[in-house]
Amino acid sequence: KAKKEEPPPPAEEPTEEKYGEWKGNFNDQGLPEGKGEAVYPNGDVYTGEILHNQRQGFGKYVWKAAEEGKSGGVYEGGYESNKKNGKGLMKYPDNGTYDGQWKDGLRQGQGTFKYPNGDWYKGQWHQGKKSGEGTYFSYTGSCWYMGQWAEGNFEKGEWKFKDGSCYKGEFKNGRPAPGEGVFLFPNGNQLPGKWVETPLEGGEEGQTTTVWVGGTLIVPPGA
Repeated sequence: KAKKEEPPPPAEEPTEEKYGEWKGNFNDQGLPEGKGEAVYPNGDVYTGEILHNQRQGFGKYVWKAAEEGKSGGVYEGGYESNKKNGKGLMKYPDNGTYDGQWKDGLRQGQGTFKYPNGDWYKGQWHQGKKSGEGTYFSYTGSCWYMGQWAEGNFEKGEWKFKDGSCYKGEFKNGRPAPGEGVFLFPNGNQLPGKWVETPLEGGEEGQTTTVWVGGTLIVPPGA
């Protein structure tokens, strides 16, 4: 199944410029500035650079855990105007991690997300979702989805399997989309065909399924 749940949204740090405690330097207006440690009223802790009373530059933000003995999440990387920007590593409470580019607090650009179940995605992101060229590895399925993504969904490319075979075509809702495609095998054989959408037998009115209608097997010369 090619459609995967999106990674959890990055935990949002407080945007108000109020600290329960600031251990560092102050500017002429008496506001925190430079390197130091900010402890927020909710128990979160930021260690890094402050400019104009905002997180700016490199820093580390540690969220207070919701339950004792568990992680609340940790971000270490760039900031601009209180939001994650540039290169940074986010460790989520569920032990998932994202290592890559950020913009305005969201995953954007090139980055790698490793899921707690062993899955991973490496590629491009836009406004927090998989978008552009990327590869998703499914640990339980032992397969790869390599190609174009949009709004977090795999849309076009290769669905590769552990035995070296793959299906090449378009995808919709996590499955091969109705239309033409081709299966490619390690020995060089190819099986073109198409997926046809048909009513689901025994299903409710309007429910459909896709059925593969294979064409003629193509065998390379000399095989």
